[in-house]
Amino acid sequence: MPAQLAKALADAREQFTRRLVPQIVEIERLQAALDDPGQLAGAIGRLAAIVHKISGVAATVGFPDLGAQAAALDLQLQRLLRTPRPRVPTGLSAMFERLMDLMEDAAFDG
Repeated sequence: MPAQLAKALADAREQFTRRLVPQIVEIERLQAALDDPGQLAGAIGRLAAIVHKISGVAATVGFPDLGAQAAALDLQLQRLLRTPRPRVPTGLSAMFERLMDLMEDAAFDG
């Protein structure tokens, strides 16, 4: 790999991992909002935006498992966004817990 490309990837990885902790905090806040019918649609939309960004970048910067988990969540959240009266499905919380575990691993061990 050319040195310039390697440096660009290393820089992208560093920027990605630096954003993970604030994203974890935001995901936790938005998960709490899923319990409030008045905030549900907005929380789903914001969560979808966060996981979509993660799924698009994670594998490229060396975190394929994180990217796959984010992509799976993105699919679930996109389905909810297309539902007139969305209800949070059983298992979504566990998917987010797995995502945040992978995010923490990438942020602190990555």
